[in-house]
Parts: sequence; structure tokens; C-alpha cells
Amino acid sequence: MEYVFGLIFTLFKVAVQASVYATLFLVLISVWARFSPDSGLAKFTSNGKRVWWQTGLAASLALCLIANTPWGNHGLGDYARIPLGHGLAMEELNGRTAYFEPVSMTKQSDVITEVVSYQVSNDILCAKMNDGRYFTYDLAARHYQPFADSTAYNSTAQKLGLPVETQFESFTKHYNRYWENWRFWLLA
Repeated sequence: MEYVFGLIFTLFKVAVQASVYATLFLVLISVWARFSPDSGLAKFTSNGKRVWWQTGLAASLALCLIANTPWGNHGLGDYARIPLGHGLAMEELNGRTAYFEPVSMTKQSDVITEVVSYQVSNDILCAKMNDGRYFTYDLAARHYQPFADSTAYNSTAQKLGLPVETQFESFTKHYNRYWENWRFWLLA
């Protein structure tokens, strides 16, 4: 049910955003056409309603396409997503279970459980799991390195210049920082 609500909200948001973009485009090209009334642009804007509908449709299609790319997909309903880079993402389900699914894992004992907090630095994901273990994951090289506890992780992090555990933040803080502001208002 949350997915359907999220989808309907996204479609409504796309319609409103496309209307705003079409109106802005129409105003801008109308102003431009006043400076050169004999241009093709002036003839193009002679039927403002047609121009508004065409640019609104183009903006709607562009916003829907962007929403389905790794950079624009923030999830729908009870599913949320933050792109980390290299085609990977931190994901959350039901508003409370954050998880990361790497491309490949070498051993079954290395399976990543729920992620409590994390930080990304220099294309390396550093995270704490709900069972008290820690890991780093090189997003570019796709290399996973587990740590038994915070002491082991923090000593390695300091040597490599990675964020220590106290610098980790929850999925919600990362999500709000990434998707709010201009991405929320300008993208679907």
C-alpha cells in the first residue's frame, strides 16, 4: 500500500513540476521572442497553449526518466535508497531496516546484516552493523573488509584516514541530507 501511495505522490509531483517548468519555459521564450519578433522562436510561441503542453510533456518524460536512474531513484513507499556510487546504494525498508547489498561476497560468514550507521569517504563505505561488527567496502574495487569490533575498526580507520565510528550517521540523516533541498524540489 505504501508503494502505491508513493507512486501516486511521485506522479502528482512530476505533474506539478512539469507544469512549473513548462510555464517558466513559456515565459522565457516569450520574453526572448519580444526582442526578435521576426524570428522562428516568435512564430513557435504564437500558440502558447500548444507550447505549454509540449514542454510540459517533455519535462514530465525527462523527470520520469531521471527518477528511474541510479541518481534519481530515491525509492517509493516503504523503500528508500541513497546512491553511493559505482552503481551501489544503501537501502532501507520499512523506515527502520537499513542494508547494503554488495555485488559479491566471498564467504557466507561475511553476510552484511542490518546497517546501524555508516559514512562514505574516498569511495569506501565504512559501516557498523546491528550485531556489533564493522566493515569497509571499497565501492570501486568491490573489496569487503570485516572487523570484529570497534577497536579493530577504529585503529585501522585512523591508519587509513577513514572516518572513525563517532563520525558515522544513521541512514535517516544521510537520506535527509542527500534527497532534501534542491533534489527534492527539482527532481521527481
